[in-house]
Amino acid sequence: SSLHKNDSETGGTYDYDIIVIGGGSGGLACAKSCAQNGVKVACFDFVKPTTHGTTWGLGGTCVNVGCIPKKLMHTAALHHEFARDSVDFGWSPSQSTHTWATMVGNIRKYISGLNSSNEDTLRSENVEYINALASFVDPHTVEGTDG
Repeated sequence: SSLHKNDSETGGTYDYDIIVIGGGSGGLACAKSCAQNGVKVACFDFVKPTTHGTTWGLGGTCVNVGCIPKKLMHTAALHHEFARDSVDFGWSPSQSTHTWATMVGNIRKYISGLNSSNEDTLRSENVEYINALASFVDPHTVEGTDG
């Protein structure tokens, strides 16, 4: 179904002043900035599931599968290094073990919180978040589908 239509040639109006396609850092910044300046904004964001069924939330590649999870996993590794090195500074650490599932579960919870925060921010800025794959039907119409 059409989510944005302009019949300007016949005197119609836009449903939105601007449509942002993509809910990564750039799209979110653009949508929020425009809304803060009185522009009526919709933000489309959709990730086609992988062959394994993997999907993710609002925030783009960096938040969901790139920079953020990588940095959190790196931080987990640093904690182990710090604990091992602490002996040189007088600490007597107990035997440490690592549970991969616990780390991954906690990282997923953290990222889910970022996704929710991004949605809440768009809502508070009066940006309409549309979880759909956007495509141009014609120069004045954007359509959203579930992929």
